[in-house]
Amino acid sequence: MKPIVKTTLTTVNTTVVPIHPRLDVKPDTFVSLVFQLDESLLTFLHRWSITALRLALGSVFLWFGALKIFSNSPIAALIRETYTFLPTTIFVFVLGVWEMLIGIGIILKRALRVVLILLTVHLVGTFTSIWLNPHVFFVQGFPFCLTFDGEFVMKNLVLITAALVIGGHEVRPLRRR
Repeated sequence: MKPIVKTTLTTVNTTVVPIHPRLDVKPDTFVSLVFQLDESLLTFLHRWSITALRLALGSVFLWFGALKIFSNSPIAALIRETYTFLPTTIFVFVLGVWEMLIGIGIILKRALRVVLILLTVHLVGTFTSIWLNPHVFFVQGFPFCLTFDGEFVMKNLVLITAALVIGGHEVRPLRRR
């Protein structure tokens, strides 16, 4: 039986050299194929995942904004009930234009720093609605029992996270002159 560790002891130097077992097994072609596919998939994901996320997020904002502009958004009633102090028709239209600008900016990758700030302000506004009218978003005031409208607003956590990822990968630092 081979020793696992070879040790040489002297009064001056103590050395531990690990001995690795020799594998006399030929690499399996299936295992090799799996490793190659894994590497190819990861290369593809590294190259295209942020672009796909940016296009998907931009499309969502573009689509939802268009629904608001063409008065076909299911959220108009929620806005009317939550933001009672605002003129709903004008507010929904402006919100739709705002969302479309965000979507176009994200898709075209133009002025991303400004677009992501607009997105942040927009999403802070959606969470403000929870503070203004909590009974619309929670069943009997319990924070873990969301209504349909509550689920609609809480999905914005995913949009915020997507924006953070895009900002972290696509926005370049400001340069000092």
